[in-house]
Amino acid sequence: MQYGRNRIQMVDDIGDLSLAQAIGGELLSVRLQRVLDAPDLQAIRFADVVLNLDTFLDSLRTRPNIGRTSIGEMAALVKLLTPRLLAERGVAQEHIAQACETLFGDEQKVENVSADKIPMFDTLEASLDWLLGQCNARDRLVVERRFGLRSNPRETLEEIGSDYGVTRERIRQIEKRALTRMRVRMRLVPLADFVASASPAAWLKLSEGRGWVSDKTVDSVLRDLDGAIQLSLELIGTQPRTWLSSIATRATHGWIGAPASAELAMAAADRFRALAHLPLPRSISEYGADGIPHVEAALRVELGLELYQGYVLRSKPGPRMRRALGLHRLLAAAAEPIPAENLIQLYHQLCPFDPCSARDADIVMQAAPHLFIETYDQVWFGIGLGGELPVPDDREDFFREAPSTHEGISGDDEGATCVAALAAALDRRGPERLLTLYQNAHEILPPGRSPNSVGPTLLLNPQIFLRFLPGVYGLRHQLPSPESLITDPPPYLLDNNQVRLLAFGRRAGERRDVFPLWSSEGEFALAKWGRHNATQENYRSLLAVADIDAWPISGSERAHWQEVARREGRFELADTPRQDAYVRPELHRILAGCIEASNVGTLNWMAVNRMAGRRIDSHAAVSVLAILIALGILNAEDTEYSGWQRTHLATDRARDLVKQMTSEMSSTGILSWNRGIGSMMRDEICAASTSLTGWPEPDRLIAIFDSDEVSAAPDPAEMDSLDMLMAESRQSAERQNREDLLRWLLEE
Repeated sequence: MQYGRNRIQMVDDIGDLSLAQAIGGELLSVRLQRVLDAPDLQAIRFADVVLNLDTFLDSLRTRPNIGRTSIGEMAALVKLLTPRLLAERGVAQEHIAQACETLFGDEQKVENVSADKIPMFDTLEASLDWLLGQCNARDRLVVERRFGLRSNPRETLEEIGSDYGVTRERIRQIEKRALTRMRVRMRLVPLADFVASASPAAWLKLSEGRGWVSDKTVDSVLRDLDGAIQLSLELIGTQPRTWLSSIATRATHGWIGAPASAELAMAAADRFRALAHLPLPRSISEYGADGIPHVEAALRVELGLELYQGYVLRSKPGPRMRRALGLHRLLAAAAEPIPAENLIQLYHQLCPFDPCSARDADIVMQAAPHLFIETYDQVWFGIGLGGELPVPDDREDFFREAPSTHEGISGDDEGATCVAALAAALDRRGPERLLTLYQNAHEILPPGRSPNSVGPTLLLNPQIFLRFLPGVYGLRHQLPSPESLITDPPPYLLDNNQVRLLAFGRRAGERRDVFPLWSSEGEFALAKWGRHNATQENYRSLLAVADIDAWPISGSERAHWQEVARREGRFELADTPRQDAYVRPELHRILAGCIEASNVGTLNWMAVNRMAGRRIDSHAAVSVLAILIALGILNAEDTEYSGWQRTHLATDRARDLVKQMTSEMSSTGILSWNRGIGSMMRDEICAASTSLTGWPEPDRLIAIFDSDEVSAAPDPAEMDSLDMLMAESRQSAERQNREDLLRWLLEE
């Protein structure tokens, strides 16, 4: 192509590039830059300036604050840029020289930047390296430091400015100038294509291979975006979030891409949408979807939920929620009730850096009734499936081998002071009856502490206090040895009521380990003492149910006691249910009874009383046992009116009902006689009552469902001192739990 004096042809090759676009990225004097920033000059076509350079320079002379130096600078700039722009548009070198001679009247030295000299690039990094090479050394270094290129950490304007001894604004200007220069040269580089090629790998790195990025984390994620990608997006004018939407599917709360399937994630989200209406947290394994990428994407990115250790939550868990989940993982893995003392020890193995006390555990478990149920005082059972298994390889050994006891006094300052005071008193006085400690609380506890603190303090610190016998507490090191029970039994054991309670316990089938001194040695000591000191009905009743074969005595002495038992042993304590014993229990007490029955295979009235925090010889267990028999959970082999005090064998239905009740508890957090499984059980009990004879008494069983009253409190006038103390302790513990829970919620 020959240019000659065809200026129109030259204009077509330069195109509609504005003056501002043409000089962008060039280093200008401050005075000339201010003049060219005028809006009318910004929009003028660069081709018009080239074609009418003299006229343009004359117009500049009429503007204020510009002199001959600036006019000369402008003329030189136009003559420098013209051949460069023509070369960028593919004009041959010889034609550029001809055009410049025609336009400017003399032969120009033309930069050798023809299109055929632009290098070919294979990678994004190589193309950026070439673009950065179009900047001067300082500008290039500023850009590299700002975007974290060449293994440099990403730096702020202030950090770079501090190194150069200039302001952050000056660094910003240098960065802007360099980026503008690179954008001008970018027309020669297929940068967008390189970004598209590098995007899949960048996405995998951003999403950490999971295939999703949530709105909650996107800002921090994009701060870690590869510097080359970030610089490229800046040059091509694409916002990082817009780029994310181009390489992944935008969901309600983030982005979903490979390896997760957006289509499968949306389908899973529809399946899990009902989770928003259920109590959370809950295990994702209930849905058989743990560990599947598109399921995690559905929960986090489409539904806006969190996933932690296999549990679905509404938000990122705090320290106490993580504690609750750790405890539930242990209980769910054990699949049976665990005493709080053992549970805390296991938890310290699982989470050694969490100083969780018994009270801390009690607070978080009370706050999540859809995950936990307290079957006995300080004995807990996990509802529903667990999250990630805490001990996948050695589950049996983990739960069989208890770690060393967690020593020390824990809890808040006031609680610790109360614990220390009780421990000191027991250390001085020896093991004491609970009633005695309560009556002397004003001498034992710190000033201002209520006597009602005694019961909860003893129960919530099992690592310090031990219940030796019904109503008797001591320190762990004070527990008598088996040998001493035979040779020198302690006075708090040798008590007429202890003879009576042990007789009841042996007839009911209570485990010996419920109380440490209900051992065979303790039984022998009570029988020997009771022969001359206990009431005859208590003594004879104990002989009737004692396991003399297990007593650690000589053969001749054993034969003697067996003969005594044959002559004198008869159970005289059997009692018919009291008139006020039939009171409708709360439904979660029925669930606790079902859990115990399915786990042990039997259930007795004393165990039911322990579950309810009542005296173990209370008649309050009657209604629970009667309901379980009517439901077919327990067998009623003895229909005599005193048969309720015997052992009851569990049926296969116990386990089925546990599943049904825990399923509803998990879904609602509550159990009620007036709806769901409770209403069905109520109808079934009333229907089954018509076929009952003897005990349970059908009329009384039906009568407890005739009103809406549940577990009416007994009349204080009819309660003995220990009953009243235990009731007050329960109320105090409930108040303390409510206060602790409120404080937890406010802190969390």
